[in-house]
Amino acid sequence: MHRLKVSSLWLAVFCLVASAAMATTVAQMSLRDMVSMAPSIVVGSVESSSSRWNKDHSLIVTDVRIRVTDVIKGQTAGEIVITQPGGRVEKLRVDVDGAVPYSAGQETVLFLAPDVRGHQQVLGLFRGRFDVTTDARTGKKSVHGLKPEDLTSMQAAKPGLIQEGSPTEAVLGLDDFVSGLKGMVQSPKGGK
Repeated sequence: MHRLKVSSLWLAVFCLVASAAMATTVAQMSLRDMVSMAPSIVVGSVESSSSRWNKDHSLIVTDVRIRVTDVIKGQTAGEIVITQPGGRVEKLRVDVDGAVPYSAGQETVLFLAPDVRGHQQVLGLFRGRFDVTTDARTGKKSVHGLKPEDLTSMQAAKPGLIQEGSPTEAVLGLDDFVSGLKGMVQSPKGGK
């Protein structure tokens, strides 16, 4: 009888972990698809983040307060709050694949879409987020994580963008990235 209880417990844990893993599967979207699907695209800086239980106390979520510095698409206030699954409340920590933590001061480009309750969320979890790095020596701001096909779509909408990085990961200066996205927003069919 004890062996049956232990086996049942392991089966229940396996099912719970498997369903959680399936729940965080992120569909691969092209940059063009994300530009088309996201009602808002913004550049901003992380002000703060705090975790809490959701309304029905079934999931820990993290609210991230972002100060918007540039609007690429849509109409967005000077400050927004995005909510993502996972976080830490007291001694309980929930990690969700694809929900990358935010650090205060981090500059980022976000593709946003409202959830069913109207709360802003990053489109495709990590896929709709492009963090900005600053070269300590030159002060130049760059965006990493672009796929070569993303760059091709951007260059079709805004010729003359200068790529850095490797053949498998494109890197653009922040100004070029923003300019390319604005070109894609203005000519949604260009680059297809």
